[in-house]
Amino acid sequence: MKKIITLLALLFIINCKAQTCGTGGCAATATNSTGQYPTSTFSTTSSSWSAVSAYMNAGNYTLFDVTNGDTYEWTYCSDFGGSQGWDAELTLFNNANGTTLCYQNNCGRSTCSTAPYIRWTATFTGTVKLLTTVSGCTTNSGSPYSKLVWRDTSGTSAAAPILGVDVYSGNSTINWAQVKAAGYSFAYAKATEGVGYTDSEYLNYAVAGVNAGMKMGAYHFIRADLNPTNAGAISEANYFLSVAQPYITSCELPPALDVEGSYLQSNFTGAGLTAWIQNWLTTVQNATGIAPIIYISATNAAYINSSLNTYKLWIDYLSEDSTVTPTNTGIFPTWTINQYSWTRTVSGIAGNQTDVNVFHGNVAAFNSFMGCPTSNIKQNNLTYAFAIYPNPTSSNFHIDYSDDIGAVAVSIYNINGELVLNQNISSSAIVDISTLSEGIYNVNIMSNKGAVNKRLVIVR
Repeated sequence: MKKIITLLALLFIINCKAQTCGTGGCAATATNSTGQYPTSTFSTTSSSWSAVSAYMNAGNYTLFDVTNGDTYEWTYCSDFGGSQGWDAELTLFNNANGTTLCYQNNCGRSTCSTAPYIRWTATFTGTVKLLTTVSGCTTNSGSPYSKLVWRDTSGTSAAAPILGVDVYSGNSTINWAQVKAAGYSFAYAKATEGVGYTDSEYLNYAVAGVNAGMKMGAYHFIRADLNPTNAGAISEANYFLSVAQPYITSCELPPALDVEGSYLQSNFTGAGLTAWIQNWLTTVQNATGIAPIIYISATNAAYINSSLNTYKLWIDYLSEDSTVTPTNTGIFPTWTINQYSWTRTVSGIAGNQTDVNVFHGNVAAFNSFMGCPTSNIKQNNLTYAFAIYPNPTSSNFHIDYSDDIGAVAVSIYNINGELVLNQNISSSAIVDISTLSEGIYNVNIMSNKGAVNKRLVIVR
C-alpha cells in the first residue's frame, strides 16, 4: 500500500508540472485598483521557495527579473509554502511587450487542487509580469488574502535566514541558550529611553546574551516629545552612552535608535525630525566610532529627509513571514533588518509576545554589518580567552589570559552603567575591588583582538 501511495504522490507531482502552461490566459489589464503589488521588482538565484507576499489579491500583478535559460516556478499551493483564500489563476507576460508567456488555473495537486502552479523556462533575460486573478479573470479586494511563493529551480539552495529578537524588561528573565538553540543568533535589548530611564534588564541581557553566544546590540527609545530640541537629542544620546557604551564594540550589533511615536509627524516637520535624529546619531557615532542603525516605520521613513539614507534601516514590516520582502522603505534604498512579527513564541522567552527579526543578507554581510574584519571571526570565542576568578568575590579577583594577547584595558561598570574602576594591565593580574559596594558589575576587557564582557558578583 505504501508503494501505491508513493506512486500516486509522484503522479500528482508529474501531473502538476505537465499542466504548468495551459491554453488561454487573462488580459494584462485585468487589474484592480491596487495594481502592482508588492511595488518592488523581485529577483532570486535560489532554488528554495520564498514568499513574494502573504497579502495578494486578485487583480494584483508583480514584476520579476529572470535570466535566459533558468526555469522559474510560481504558485499559491500550500505544499510549497503558499496559501489560497479563493480559486486563483496566474498569467505570465513579457513585461517589455505584453506577450503572454504562460497561463495556469488549476494544478490538480490533491492537497491544493484549485491552486495555480506555473513552471516556465526563460527565453530571454529581462522582466516578466505575473498577474493574479480569480478563476475567470476577475478581481477582488481585501480579506481573505492569498500567499504567493516562487523560486529559480536552476539556482542554488538558499542559506538559512539569520534571525534575531528584540527585547526589553517586559520579557522578564531570558534563557539565552534556549533562544540561540531555537535558531535566533542576534538580539537587540532596550537600554534607555529619553533622559533618565534605564531598562531594568538591560545589563543582564547584555552580559548573559553574549555569554550564550548571541550577537547583542543596544537600542534607545526616542522621547523627542519630552526633549524636542537638538540639544535634547544630544542629551538623550549621551544618556544612552552612559549606560550602553561599554557594550558597544566591533563584531557585535551596532547601536540602534528606536524612532517611533504617534506624535512625531504632528510635532515635527520632516526637516526638524531629521535634524533631531541626526544629532543623536552623530553624538553616538563620534563616541563609539560605530554608525548606528535606525529603527523606524515605513510611514516615518518616508517623512524624514533623504540625508539620513546613508544609515542602515531596521524596518517593521509585519508580514508574519521572515521571507517576505518589505515593500516600502521610504527614503532608504534598501533595508538591513526587518521586524516581521510582534507576537511570536520563542523558546527561552516567556509568553507569546516576542518581537522577531530577520537580517537582509548572508553570513558575510552580517559580519560586515557588525564591523567584523573577516567573515571567519567568532568574537564570542574571546570570552574563553580570559578567565576571572574567584567569582563571586569580596575584595579582589584574578584576570588570567595568554601572553600573546598583550596589554588590556579593564573597565568595571555598575548596574547603572557608571564607570567605577579603570585599570590597564600588561599580563595576568589581580584587580583590587575592595572599595566597591556589593552588587553585580560588568567587567569590560578591551584588547587588540577585541572586547569581552563578563559579569562579576561582589558579596561580603
